Amino acid sequence: MTRVRFAPSPTGYLHIGGVRTALFNFLYAKNTGGQFLLRIEDTDRERSKPEFEREILTSLEWLGLASDEPMVYQSKRLTRYREVAEELVAKGLAYEEKVDGKKAIKFKMPAAKAIFGDLVHGEVQFDASLFGDLVILKSDGYPTYHLACVVDDHEMQITHVIRGDDHLSNTPRQILLFQSLGWKPPQYAHLPLILGADGTPLSKRHGAVSLTHYHEEGFLAEGLLNYLALLGWGTEANQEFYEMRDLAKKFSLKRINKANARFDLEKLRWLNGQHIKKLPETEYVERLTAFWEKEAKKWPPAKWKKLLLLYRSRIHTFKDLMSEASYCFGEIDYDSVQREIYLNNRALKAHLVAWLEKAAEELSEADFDDHAKIETFTREAAEGWGIEARDLIHPLRFALTGKTVSPGLFELMSVFGKEVCIKRLKKFLER
Repeated sequence: MTRVRFAPSPTGYLHIGGVRTALFNFLYAKNTGGQFLLRIEDTDRERSKPEFEREILTSLEWLGLASDEPMVYQSKRLTRYREVAEELVAKGLAYEEKVDGKKAIKFKMPAAKAIFGDLVHGEVQFDASLFGDLVILKSDGYPTYHLACVVDDHEMQITHVIRGDDHLSNTPRQILLFQSLGWKPPQYAHLPLILGADGTPLSKRHGAVSLTHYHEEGFLAEGLLNYLALLGWGTEANQEFYEMRDLAKKFSLKRINKANARFDLEKLRWLNGQHIKKLPETEYVERLTAFWEKEAKKWPPAKWKKLLLLYRSRIHTFKDLMSEASYCFGEIDYDSVQREIYLNNRALKAHLVAWLEKAAEELSEADFDDHAKIETFTREAAEGWGIEARDLIHPLRFALTGKTVSPGLFELMSVFGKEVCIKRLKKFLER
């Protein structure tokens, strides 16, 4: 049975590269009917922090990347690592060395070539004689990365190690440790690195921030996972939109590219928007309401739902609602140029005044709940004044929203209600 693992160190927050590694391991396990395991590599006493561990585990839970077995903590296995290190000393394959009055243990690096078949890169060779002896147990009793990783991968029965290209030079050292202990190494697959859209190393300006940030920005877990799956992997059909179950069915290590992938935040936003559009209506409203819980409480439920549905095709993240519909939540910031165009045109201003007076007189609250009636009223008014409907609708939209583009004006007006619409129009004309 396939057994893979994701083994983060709680020395920092979980970032895009780590998530893609976890995802590829998870997908490979599901595709092959295997198991996906989690291991916390917390032997760096100075840099490992509880808050980093909490953030990593919370992020993985949000993404739905759950371990099939209880997690392994390396900090709880120190006795076992020492046993293995001393076993190598007993076999003459390692030796003790004093450091600051304390004993460390070093592995004698064989003067041989380390050759292994990488499932992404093909055959890889390293000359181990160039490495130098390897510290496997530090003088403080804690194992180094190499020893702990080898012992755990063996005892967790890991069959495939899928990790980033930055670990490629670690693999020959670990294979030699496996062989010295008489253990069979797992198969290895090293993933291409993720660069920024401009081809430079991924940084904060490219989006190399914690997963918590993406959650807080209103990205969907399914949108983020879909995008990350395409960074260095793809199907023959060049399909872009995937749900998780489809990714698991199609995923294969054979289709991982050797070239480095490029992280494009705008492409992620676009793809996330596609997932928002695909959500069932009820789920969309429930999830967006949960995201904007405080704002939602200020609105009548029916109008809040109507508002959310108006912006479903216009937002790429849940957080976009506040910027796309800013005029629904606060004061309007009018574009000075557009404002002068409308208010300096005496005919347009006269028509707005006439619409305001007519609307205040003839439209009841009930009529404002029906956007079709507002539209009929407005078009008939324009026709009666001998102007095109658009010549009334465009300035009316700007007066009510401060924008020249918006969702359907009359649907928006029914969400605002008669009182808000008339108040805004009066204020605009007073300017």
